Amino acid sequence: MYAVEFFFEDSFEKYIKDIWKGLHDEQITSNMYEISDIRPHITVAVYNDIPNLEMFFRRFNSFFENRSELHIKFDVLASFPTSGTLFIDPTVTEGLIEIHKQYHKEFEDLLQFADHYYIPNNWDPHCTVAIRLTPEQMIKAMTYGYQQFIPHKTKIVEVGLVKLGFESNKCVSSSTIISTVFTA
Repeated sequence: MYAVEFFFEDSFEKYIKDIWKGLHDEQITSNMYEISDIRPHITVAVYNDIPNLEMFFRRFNSFFENRSELHIKFDVLASFPTSGTLFIDPTVTEGLIEIHKQYHKEFEDLLQFADHYYIPNNWDPHCTVAIRLTPEQMIKAMTYGYQQFIPHKTKIVEVGLVKLGFESNKCVSSSTIISTVFTA
């Protein structure tokens, strides 16, 4: 399984990783903290397969070259109760929606492999804080999250293709296999 993910400035990455570690240290959940190589991100697309990776790499690099950093503001802590996901929600801007739409138009030939939650008109951009929480864990994680939450202005500075590794239906690794840094 693969994901296309937007990455942030170092200071915001550290902030999210500190929350992941805090949730682990408080024994609320370790599900994000224990995924090897994961970086805080906003997922643009998820594919159960990419049939021709070498061609995808060329198209990916061509599509994202010379893209400018995208300013973004995170000021909402929220949840998807049905999947037990706690996340920080960005203010959705025209720039964020536009790059997402352009990406999916450029790669529409991969739609048959795409997770429908990440396609245009169905996408809810977010940065995950915790996943697969029980209702009891969600309450504890939200309480912890509210205590740690600070609204942030940051930038999307990079995009990567990530290879997701699973064991027993649980994500255990999230390794970036190619990435492009945006221009300042």
